[in-house]
Amino acid sequence: MRALFPYFGGKSQVASQVWALFGNVSNYVEPFAGSLAVLLARPSPFSGAETVNDADCHVVNVWRAIVSFPDELSELLVAPVAEVNTEAQHNALVRGAGALRDALGDPNFCDVEKAAWWIKGANEWIGSGWCTAEGPWVWTPEGGWQTGKGINRQLPHLGNAGQFEARRVSLLASLCAFRDRLCGVRIACGDWSRVLGESVTVKHGVTAVFLDPPYDGTEYVYAKSGSVSSAVREWCAANGGNRLLRIVLAGRGEEHDALILNGWRKELWSARRGYAKHEERKSEALWVSPFCINRKDDLF
Repeated sequence: MRALFPYFGGKSQVASQVWALFGNVSNYVEPFAGSLAVLLARPSPFSGAETVNDADCHVVNVWRAIVSFPDELSELLVAPVAEVNTEAQHNALVRGAGALRDALGDPNFCDVEKAAWWIKGANEWIGSGWCTAEGPWVWTPEGGWQTGKGINRQLPHLGNAGQFEARRVSLLASLCAFRDRLCGVRIACGDWSRVLGESVTVKHGVTAVFLDPPYDGTEYVYAKSGSVSSAVREWCAANGGNRLLRIVLAGRGEEHDALILNGWRKELWSARRGYAKHEERKSEALWVSPFCINRKDDLF
């Protein structure tokens, strides 16, 4: 299945390569879920537990709403593209993120209306920075709409709205397909390390872990500060020797090359044209832990 919305740094192009490295495993964990492009590309049939997590409360709220309320969501998603609505909804989502994050502590909670705003805005938005406090523009009662990081206020993508009921029925079918795929997936919201303990990973048998943290220097896109990737790299170095773990870490350039000294290997891939500069797309890479499947050996 393809991702429902565009996502900065999404890995749909390399998902099949990742699953070739994982092979058939009894457990899957994805601490930086985003658009779930890798999970959705998992070859069928399969069995076992699946756990995904994201620190972005809006992303987690979206996936929970799709699982629990696809019909209500389809009603809210089919609407004209209006810049003033996108602006107002963006502001409400950014300002209400703290309360939403707290509410998501209840694993059965989701806010369908906010999920619809987020999905619709993500598909209308052009460029990066959608729904982050440091995105292209923010609103305050004192200053009104203001640009951030020197980026001009964004126009929504203007598409052909079509007929309401036909679009709603088509969208509902897609949402129900996502609901069915995700019915057994545990969807957590919090720090990436929370879903990497033994109770979530190796106690379920051979576990595949796909890690796609913000690249060094791109944390602003996710409204994060500090280097998450270095902490993830340290976890990989400490756990790559576990025979029950098959770990794939996504990154760029040489940021995780230190893992090669611990028996990891590096595979390059090239992302499609998008937000990244050409030379940065060429430097996309996967760092593969020692107990992943070595496809070169399989040829012989």
